[in-house]
Amino acid sequence: MAYRTFVIPRTIMSGPGALEGLSTVQGRRVLIVTDPGIRALGLVERVEKIVKKNGAETAAYDKVEHDPSRETVWSVFALAQSFKPDLIIGLGGGSPMDAGKAAWVLYEHPDLAERSFQDFIREVPRRELRKKARYVAIATTSGTGSEVTSAAVITNHDITPPVKAGFGSRQMVPDVAIVDPELTVSMPPGVTANTGLDAMVNASECYVLISPSDMVDPLALWSARTIQEWLPRAVDNGEDLTARDKMHLASMQAGIAFSNGRLGLVNAAAHEIGATFGIPHGLANAFMLCPVFAFLYPAYHNRLSGLASHLGVKGPDDTTRVNNFLNALDRFKERVGIPRAMKDSGLDEQSFMAKVDRISEVYVERLERIPVVKELTAAERRSRGIPASSDDMKQLFIHAWNGTRAMLE
Repeated sequence: MAYRTFVIPRTIMSGPGALEGLSTVQGRRVLIVTDPGIRALGLVERVEKIVKKNGAETAAYDKVEHDPSRETVWSVFALAQSFKPDLIIGLGGGSPMDAGKAAWVLYEHPDLAERSFQDFIREVPRRELRKKARYVAIATTSGTGSEVTSAAVITNHDITPPVKAGFGSRQMVPDVAIVDPELTVSMPPGVTANTGLDAMVNASECYVLISPSDMVDPLALWSARTIQEWLPRAVDNGEDLTARDKMHLASMQAGIAFSNGRLGLVNAAAHEIGATFGIPHGLANAFMLCPVFAFLYPAYHNRLSGLASHLGVKGPDDTTRVNNFLNALDRFKERVGIPRAMKDSGLDEQSFMAKVDRISEVYVERLERIPVVKELTAAERRSRGIPASSDDMKQLFIHAWNGTRAMLE
């Protein structure tokens, strides 16, 4: 039996008031990576005040956009090169935390800044970190779980269609994660719902795709069940600190689960439509969830049925139970204000139809570069829940557009 490795941040500070725990983290020169919204909320100043109590000097990059670009990461790196921090803080949702992680890698290894984006991604797992700086992640949304994961997602706009590239290494797990629900109460209902569905997808997809794991399964299942119970309350009343705390913990637990397990087609397909159409990742995940789970049913019916049972969905057999589960997921999305169909999100149909063929082709072209996938026949791919052709992918995107899914077989 092969041994297992389980990686989490060295320190996790959670609960109301956890931000004050930042005062125990030593740093003489602190670089804060964040976005304009977090700056406007005054959180940058709060963080600066805490670290300055220990005599630290600070600098801040506050221009991280939604779905950070390669250019943004290189800009953060340039600031780091001039400021020379010994502590980098990613403050915000997944975008600032991911941009901070990627820039941290460049800061530790400036030679990578001269490489192509693809070479940079390939080289990341080979590089050690922490010779210049440590990394602290402070989450202000309950969705990506980036504060505890070994990964980052950066968008490359140098190619068409744009590609959201996920990459990482165990070295990239933050040294400290701060999970303070008080930082999330300002999220409006729509953002709360989108990010909450992101966490739900992360927990659910991780559970479905991995082999049974005594370490990962409990985290994924607890996260999914907690989101099922508490996300509606957080959406209905953003000041409900108990609901915010539960959601923040659930997002973190989902992050730990998939960082030590894996994600798959739901998230990958969501990255495609997110990069191409500018859809927030949590919302894109919500659109892709049911179409992809229906596609995965032949290969993963036992795990899908187990997830359904854990979430209280009944049925006399796997097919009925999973079908009821997918219906329940659609109702859950609508309960928190997320449309069932992508076409109801305000996206232009003509734009979608003009691009769906190309993004389907590009996705399958990337699959073909994976040796173990390339060797499989079409039937073998589908039996393992892998799209066998661009038509397979297109059908998934069309289902997401219409809010439909394939019949379970």
